[in-house]
Amino acid sequence: MNLMPSPTTYFEWSNLLGQFAQGDDSVLSDLQQGSFAVDAGVIYRFYNKAQEAYVERKKQWLEKFNRLFQVQYVRTENDISIVLQNAKGNLQPIAKFIRIKAFPDDLRNTLKKDFEGFVAEVRKNVRESVSKNQPRNEKMLLIVNTFNFFESNLEADVSAKSSSSSKSGEPPNKRRILF
Repeated sequence: MNLMPSPTTYFEWSNLLGQFAQGDDSVLSDLQQGSFAVDAGVIYRFYNKAQEAYVERKKQWLEKFNRLFQVQYVRTENDISIVLQNAKGNLQPIAKFIRIKAFPDDLRNTLKKDFEGFVAEVRKNVRESVSKNQPRNEKMLLIVNTFNFFESNLEADVSAKSSSSSKSGEPPNKRRILF
């Protein structure tokens, strides 16, 4: 149980963002519960601090991912599945971070777009590596092509949005056909 109150000031946010950047996932719950009124005096520093934390965590993830590939020589479909499952699990904290509700929409959208591009680039690099090292293994390429972390983690957000759209009068899982 965390005794620290949720962050509301730039100083509190800065400390927690710094801890997150250093790999402390325990601060995510505080960050998600926090609130922050971004004003002209600190907006640039706040965005910069959040961006730095995000970039540092991506860098740490990439180093861990590359070590995983070096340590565990990938030869079979099972090997690649294990490596990619571990990679997805290690991306969880970053995916939660970019969806922090206290972040202004433009910051959250910028981080989301970058994260999607990051995952796509990793998938492309892994696909090229597998193609080079296992040229005839199409099953491995199929497994790599399914490495699409971001969409699977947003299912909760999508279902939340669809339940809110049902309040607006639209059925949550029905398609509208326009002629």
